[in-house]
Amino acid sequence: MSRPNHTNRPISRRGITELSSVEFTGSLGVAFHAYGRALTALAERWNVELEIAAADAEAAMASMKGHALLFGLDSKVRARRVARRLKRAQTLVAALGERGEKFHRSYRRHFTPNA
Repeated sequence: MSRPNHTNRPISRRGITELSSVEFTGSLGVAFHAYGRALTALAERWNVELEIAAADAEAAMASMKGHALLFGLDSKVRARRVARRLKRAQTLVAALGERGEKFHRSYRRHFTPNA
């Protein structure tokens, strides 16, 4: 049974090209190392993007007018809460990058004798 396709695009076009270009053929150690490096690089790019987006979104929302008696402090607090979602996503992406680094080491530890 195939996976459900919730978009109009074929499943093959929804892949992440940086990761799907690494083929697990030949020397698996080399392939897994390349995949881990690609995963880490992708996570670093996402991390930077989310950091910039969180700062920009918080600044844009904080500049909105809030309640007159609170001198706009309420909008700043709400902006910080909303931007915190992107900061949490940034933390998750950082963990993904760490797992990319550990992927090859785990393969070596479990499948390569005395390495």
